Amino acid sequence: MYIKIKAVLLIAIIGIPGWASAQRDTTLNREVEVVKSFTPTLLDVHKINDLPKIKDTEPKKPVFDYNISSQPVVNSFAVNPLKAATIVSNPPEQKGYGLIKAGVGNYYKPYGEFFFNHLASKKSIFGIHAMHLSSNGKLKLEGGDKVDAPFSKNEAEVYWTQSFSQKILSTSVSFNHDGFNYYGYPKDAVPAPLLEENQNINYFGTHQTFSKGGIKVKLDNPSLEMNDPDFGFDFVYNYFQTKTGQNEHFGNFTAHMQQPFNFGTGLLNAGVSYVQDNNIINRFDANITSRRQSWLFANPAVYLGKKELNLRGGLKVWYISDQDLSAQVRIAPDVLVNYTPVEDVIKIYAGIDGNHISNHYSKIAYENPFVDPEHDVKNSFEKIRFYGGFDGKFGKRTNFKIGFDYAITDDQPFYYLHEYTYTGGSSYPNPDPLIADNDFKILYDDFNRFKINAEVFHTSAGKFDLLANANYYIYNMKNEAEAWNMPDWDANLTIGFNITERLNVAADIFLIGTRKALVMETLFRDYINDSVNQPIFKSFNLDAAFDLNVRGSYKITEKFSAFASLNNFGFQKYERWFGYPVQSFNFLAGVSYAF
Repeated sequence: MYIKIKAVLLIAIIGIPGWASAQRDTTLNREVEVVKSFTPTLLDVHKINDLPKIKDTEPKKPVFDYNISSQPVVNSFAVNPLKAATIVSNPPEQKGYGLIKAGVGNYYKPYGEFFFNHLASKKSIFGIHAMHLSSNGKLKLEGGDKVDAPFSKNEAEVYWTQSFSQKILSTSVSFNHDGFNYYGYPKDAVPAPLLEENQNINYFGTHQTFSKGGIKVKLDNPSLEMNDPDFGFDFVYNYFQTKTGQNEHFGNFTAHMQQPFNFGTGLLNAGVSYVQDNNIINRFDANITSRRQSWLFANPAVYLGKKELNLRGGLKVWYISDQDLSAQVRIAPDVLVNYTPVEDVIKIYAGIDGNHISNHYSKIAYENPFVDPEHDVKNSFEKIRFYGGFDGKFGKRTNFKIGFDYAITDDQPFYYLHEYTYTGGSSYPNPDPLIADNDFKILYDDFNRFKINAEVFHTSAGKFDLLANANYYIYNMKNEAEAWNMPDWDANLTIGFNITERLNVAADIFLIGTRKALVMETLFRDYINDSVNQPIFKSFNLDAAFDLNVRGSYKITEKFSAFASLNNFGFQKYERWFGYPVQSFNFLAGVSYAF
């Protein structure tokens, strides 16, 4: 029960309280003592809700761990889709069916969102979620050019959640459609040839779209204990397509098994994945082709010990089949030790593991949407990772965590821009201009990364809530001079305050440390001396980013509420990717209706 309360509280902290005002959960008005150690980084594990919780409009910056969900123009505003809720008992009387939201903002920004939830029976929920957010504004580049930087984000999801005696079956069908321009250009003014109408030198000014449809099915037991036998599974299929002609089929099935024995508990996660990418440039022969790969995965382990001291020991094994490579087998350890010297006060943990990272097409496209749309990226292998730390409580309602990890990774992709002398023929007089492509290319390096993380979470039963997180990174590269585009540190702070029963306010501060960007200049062949000059590596500094967002909602009646969000209140036009500045101060305001 305490874990349940904590999960519900955290969802309420991060989201805008407008929906909570329209359909308030009375558990948020009680004084709550959290008696379990808080681990914010694991909050995406199972959460048990009595009813579906609708997250209101929420400005969020991407977490800069380099594997991030990027948006075409980071505008400090994103809307989280409604997640399928889970139920484990007879739910209380349903107070409403859904929510409609509509708003507008500067940069010609319309916004609309629709939520619908129907308690089909005492143990099943049916829901629909749809959202549109777009912008048609202009942005000023560092070189002085003012360019069109439109984007659109559209989401639709239909889901069904069915509760059985102990298990939850969740099914969803979703579709996302995102559009944006390759609007950026690094450092200098945009060269004249790129400003000509219908230029085909590179992607500058080209419109791109990402469309993704998917099916997810999940069977699990949220209340599972280590001495319970269990079987569950996850199934995912996605179809991804771009306007530039690339598409991807991705499927994954993973089974989760658990069986207690006299000496401990046996654990097994095993599955298979398949991906096919089409109309990409093969990195081996530079031809437009398809890439097919599949991998089998098994993670057998055994759990020994009790609550105060326990050990999970096992292996992770992958068998990878790629049409362009010989079959590979990857093996990594999987060991975790937990020790609780003082129950409900402090816990110490340490572990060793590793990971095979599939850099399939859609993963890279969402990580950096401005990457070369015909990319074909190597998979990475985190050979070994050492991690550990401790978490505990400062008081009844304040939890903390301090942790570290040290990872050794092969074939990590890094992004750079390509620059060259453009010889455009007689239409462009000498000297020929120096032009940079504004779609990112990829190089690889093996590197070691050390990370320190600190987190603090405080709640006062919904009146004042705080969540702070900070990370510090040290990189050791094998060949490259820098860990290109990776920050030295990042941090964020979220504060929420219920001024009255009707008025709620919150603020977010996002910080990203300095980064290094790379431009690689290649020179044309010197036919007179029959030689090719070596590429020139140019390093550029990306300043630390500071982003302040303030949001609030006011409950006008039991059905109507007003909301507003002031984003990038620091008026910074920092660059999310080199040459791609984000929108400066922007706002969004509107109304919502609960029905």
